[in-house]
Amino acid sequence: MPIPRRALGAAGAALLAAPNLAAPGLARAQSWSPTRPVRLVVGFPPGGSGDFIARTLSEPLREALGQAVVVDNRPGAGSNIASEAVARAEPDGHTLLLGGNFSHAVNPALYARIPFHPVRDFTAITRLTDLPTILAVRPQLGITTLAQLIERVRAEPGRWNYATPGNGTPSHLAGVMLAKAANINLTHVPFRGGAPSLQAVLSGDVELLIGTPPVALPPVRGGQLRALSLTTREASPVIEGIPGTGTAGLPGLNIGGWWGLWAPAGLPEPIRQRVFEAARRITADPGVRERLAREGLQGLASESPAAFDAFIAEEIPFWAEVVRAAGARVD
Repeated sequence: MPIPRRALGAAGAALLAAPNLAAPGLARAQSWSPTRPVRLVVGFPPGGSGDFIARTLSEPLREALGQAVVVDNRPGAGSNIASEAVARAEPDGHTLLLGGNFSHAVNPALYARIPFHPVRDFTAITRLTDLPTILAVRPQLGITTLAQLIERVRAEPGRWNYATPGNGTPSHLAGVMLAKAANINLTHVPFRGGAPSLQAVLSGDVELLIGTPPVALPPVRGGQLRALSLTTREASPVIEGIPGTGTAGLPGLNIGGWWGLWAPAGLPEPIRQRVFEAARRITADPGVRERLAREGLQGLASESPAAFDAFIAEEIPFWAEVVRAAGARVD
């Protein structure tokens, strides 16, 4: 389902009414320092990609900001609980949200009601990484390719389920779009994070895992799961041995997500710039990039906070169209 993001971007621009922030000058950015530990709020439990990224960033952020960075896992409702907590926090630089396309572009279209506005209630800081998803099954099923999976699902209607970290996640929408692109019937089984979704597949309770690399790659490398394909058309330069859907025979499936960093609305510009500069240096650090790459992720920081604002403006209508085309809805 090719959807031109830039053609849809104009609709999202109207949503991007950024808060009226004071801008005393970037020279003052380095003068701000947190006075107590910084909370990095994540909408998923330990064991998934969000928790991995948060803990990868927490120590470098501590060194950059001069205060401890505490990872605050608040799972539930596809990250809406975590997003609301940050939206209601004081805009003083001591509370940050590790969210993504799911929290700020998917959920507003997927959920009938959300307790925050994805743009007005936040200060966007920077994109952090990509978020590809992997289709994997247990080797005991005897499936070695995506084409074989599709054939089996068609031959056994009503039997096949897929596990994801929750409603509204890229894994959820990838499963919906997989079923649509391949014209097959799959039942979504949402869990409260990547770790429990993985356990359900390893135990045989669910047939198919659609998981992020930090969740899916360890059991794939250990032989407990067999990876069939990414859910993006192209393969990832940091994930060896797993084809994209173009090579795997289903080029109509092309969906992947990303992670980013936000603060509450009204964050003073010097604080925003200080956190942005710290995050951008961290994601460009060779050691951090290597650690991310081992887990199948690429560091992709924005050029500036304003560039991240513009990126989000394009992503909001794009993912709204994905949700609409998928027919997904959560009441």
